Amino acid sequence: MALAGCTPENLATPELYRTSCARCHGTDGRGVSRYLDRYPYLDLVASPMVRQGDRAAVRQRIVEGDGPMPGFSRRLSPTQIERLVDFTLQLGQSAKETP
Repeated sequence: MALAGCTPENLATPELYRTSCARCHGTDGRGVSRYLDRYPYLDLVASPMVRQGDRAAVRQRIVEGDGPMPGFSRRLSPTQIERLVDFTLQLGQSAKETP
């Protein structure tokens, strides 16, 4: 039973990322180390589409999935997907700013 105000739609974006993405992409977006050898693009910070700020490609990947990554179009609302796109692109930006 969900608590009032704690539905997935009401989750803060970092919490939404943690519950939907961090299992594979890691809490900092750099990927879970045991999977990186096989799936290097789990590291969102190093992902070409994230580094280039390709919003449409990031959105498409979240919506449709690719390879082992499931699509989230049936699990997340369009608003949640856009919030995750923003969050993901911010991970790439913060990596550019950190030497």
